[in-house]
Amino acid sequence: MWRRLAGVAMLLVFALGTQAKDEETQEKVDKLLRQVRSAKVEDRRLAVSELARLGSGAKEALKTLVVVMRKDADAKVRAYAVYAIKQMGDASKSAIPQVIEVLKSEKDEEVRCIAADTLGLFPSEAKEAVPVLAAALKDRDVGPHAAAALGKMGENAKAAIPQLAAALQESATRSHAALALGRVGAAALPALTKAASDPDADVRVEAVLALGTIGKAAVPALLTALKDKDSDVRLNAVATIGKIGEEAKVVVKPLAEIVTADKSPDVRIHAAQVLGKFGAAAKEAVPALEKAAKDKNAGVSQAATDALEVIKLRLKE
Repeated sequence: MWRRLAGVAMLLVFALGTQAKDEETQEKVDKLLRQVRSAKVEDRRLAVSELARLGSGAKEALKTLVVVMRKDADAKVRAYAVYAIKQMGDASKSAIPQVIEVLKSEKDEEVRCIAADTLGLFPSEAKEAVPVLAAALKDRDVGPHAAAALGKMGENAKAAIPQLAAALQESATRSHAALALGRVGAAALPALTKAASDPDADVRVEAVLALGTIGKAAVPALLTALKDKDSDVRLNAVATIGKIGEEAKVVVKPLAEIVTADKSPDVRIHAAQVLGKFGAAAKEAVPALEKAAKDKNAGVSQAATDALEVIKLRLKE
């Protein structure tokens, strides 16, 4: 009986404490909302930044923050307002249309960057933002943020594939755009396959890395990349195949050739390591690895020896 009463008392104390905390937060929000209407820029900046710290606790301020985000004369206040909306998480979903409009029409780059980041939090709800995010890829500063947001949307961003492919040509957005294409999935395979043959080696490297996200369907493109004239491309192609795993075991023969013939010791080392990772599935590569175990490069020799041990052990199982 006493235990039951003690439990009820604890729940009551917890409920009263929560209620008091909620009331305290609401009082703070009300005070900050009054401060947001101040004629002094510094007061408004401070108020909006404090609302951002409260996160979803400031959800009652959402409508006011939307107005501030769109209309305040100070760009920093507008930026803080978008950030405050972002910090609310799910509580700010109703503001997605206004955030899209800000990304589309705002002139300040910091505000637009935060707007793009905010849209990336809602991969399903913010599908209407895809065309606007795709257009923002051309902006040097906003582009990486737009690409990251599109990447979070995955297949929902497939309409932006042409713009993401074009963004691979810009150094500022390249890695983000490649990652986004990989996350879009199979629909982006043609674009990434084409990029894997781009004249620019940096573009080819990023494309190869992104192909790994797509998986087994990307293996033919990776096979071509294994023959690339640039060692960094070949190295990343080998590493990407390793990440795909046994689904890519059709590349055992090409990797076996690389482990003995590639001009780059680093590429040969990685090829041996991937073959070892394949285990028994790489038995066809045993002769090549035995040859590589005698390589003059100590790193290659050790990697080949280690791979042989793993493969032979797996074959006995």
